[in-house]
Amino acid sequence: MSTASFTKFNAGPAQDRIAIVFVHGFSGDLRGTWGEIPTLLESSGRLPGWDLFGFGYSSSKRFDLLGLWSADPALEQIAEKLTTTLELEAKKYRIAFVAHSMGGLVVQRALAMKPELRSRTTHVIMFGTPSGGLVKAQRASWFKQQARDMAAGGKFVTALREAWTSLKLDTNPPFHFLAVAGEMDQFVDPHSSLDPFPKSVQRVIPGNHLSMLDAESVDAPCLRIILDSLTTDSAGSGVRSAASVAVDAGDFQLAIDRLWPGRDQLDDLGAVQLAIALDRKGRRDDAIELLRAHKPSGTDVLGVLAGRLKRRWLLTSSLLDFTSAMELYRKGYETSVAKNPPDHDQAYYHGINIAYLLLAGSEQDVPEARKMAQSVLDHCSASRNPRQTYWRLASEGDALMILGRTPEGFDKHREAVAVKPGLRAWEALSMEEQALRVAELSGVSREDGANLATIYEGANK
Repeated sequence: MSTASFTKFNAGPAQDRIAIVFVHGFSGDLRGTWGEIPTLLESSGRLPGWDLFGFGYSSSKRFDLLGLWSADPALEQIAEKLTTTLELEAKKYRIAFVAHSMGGLVVQRALAMKPELRSRTTHVIMFGTPSGGLVKAQRASWFKQQARDMAAGGKFVTALREAWTSLKLDTNPPFHFLAVAGEMDQFVDPHSSLDPFPKSVQRVIPGNHLSMLDAESVDAPCLRIILDSLTTDSAGSGVRSAASVAVDAGDFQLAIDRLWPGRDQLDDLGAVQLAIALDRKGRRDDAIELLRAHKPSGTDVLGVLAGRLKRRWLLTSSLLDFTSAMELYRKGYETSVAKNPPDHDQAYYHGINIAYLLLAGSEQDVPEARKMAQSVLDHCSASRNPRQTYWRLASEGDALMILGRTPEGFDKHREAVAVKPGLRAWEALSMEEQALRVAELSGVSREDGANLATIYEGANK
C-alpha cells in the first residue's frame, strides 16, 4: 500500500547514533502496520538515545502482468531500495531491524547483499516472516511478483536461504537475531517463520499474522520481545547482547549483574564485557583473575587481559604485570598477523600497545617501538571493520606521535572524536589516557599535551 519512503517516528532531533528501522510486510503500511508500537517504545524510557524510523515501499493486492507491467516492485528491488535509503538517510547509525511478514525477507536479502550493512546492524527481529517460503503463494505467483518471490521452493527464497547459510547468518550472525511466530498465524505457517533458524532464536507469541503486533501497553508480548531483545538478553546471544548494550551505555553494574553468576561458562565476548565492567567498577583484580581463568578462542581476550595488567602496572609499577602484559600483547599480535588473511584490526590493537610498552621500557627499545608504530599504520590502512573506526583512528594518532609526526597524530585523534555514532564516554577516556601517555613518552611538550587533552574535552564525560 505505501510507496517507498523513510520516516522518523519519534519526536526530537536525530541522534545519529543508533536506530530501530521498522519494515512492513505484504500489502502493509509504513505507519499502519506498527500501530502504537513506536510510540510505546519511545515512552517506555528504556531506549534513551534511540531514533525510530519506518521504511515503506509499494505493496498491494493489485494485479501484476508479469513480464509486461508490475504494480509493485520485486523483493530484490525493495532490498536494494532499503540499502540505498539507509546509505543516504541513516549512514551514521547502527541499526536494529524490526520487520513484519514479507518485510523480514527484504531485510534478510539486504543483509546478504551488503557486508557494510551487516557490520553496523545490531539486531534483527522478524515477526511472522515466511523465511522458508509460502506454499499458498505458489498459487498467486503467476500474477503477482511479490507472491512469486515468497513462494516455497521459488527462486528468491531458495537463493536467500543458500546465501544465509553460506554467510553463516542463520547460525552465527554478527547481530542479535530473533524469529517470532504468532501461535494462531494462518497466513505464515510457524514452521516457515521458525524452522530455518536454530531453536535458541525462535519465539512464539499469542495472535495471528496481524494481531501479534497489537499493542496497547509495553506489556504486550510483541513489545516485550523487542524491548527485552534490545536491552536485556543474555550474554552470548549476539554481539549486541545485554552486557554489550549495558557497557556501551556505561551501565557497568548491570553488565556485572547479568554476567557474573555465569562467569565460568562465558564465551570470549561475555568474558571481555564482564572484564571491562569489573575494571570500570574498580574491580581490576577480579577482571584479571576472570580473564586468566578463561580459555580464549580468539585474541580479543588476550588484549583485554593485557590491558588490565598494563593498567595495574601503571598504578603499582609491578615488573611482573609489565612483562605479562607485553607477553600477552605479543602473542595476540603474532596470532593476528599469522592468520590468512591477517586480522588487521586485532593486529593494530595489539601492536600499538606493544609500541607503547616498548616506549615506556628503556631508550634501547625506542627504535623497536618506532618500527612497531609503522607496522601499526600499515595494519590500520588495511583495516576494514567500520565498527572499530574510532579505535583505528586513535591508534593511528598514537603511532604517528611515536614516529615524531605529532601534528598528524593530533589530527587523527580529532577525527576519532568526530566519528558518528559517537564515542562512549569510557572509550573516550581510555583513548585519552593512552594518547596522553604516548605523547609524554614521545617528547611532546606540556603545552601540546594540554592541546591533546582539549580534543577529548566533553567526550569523556
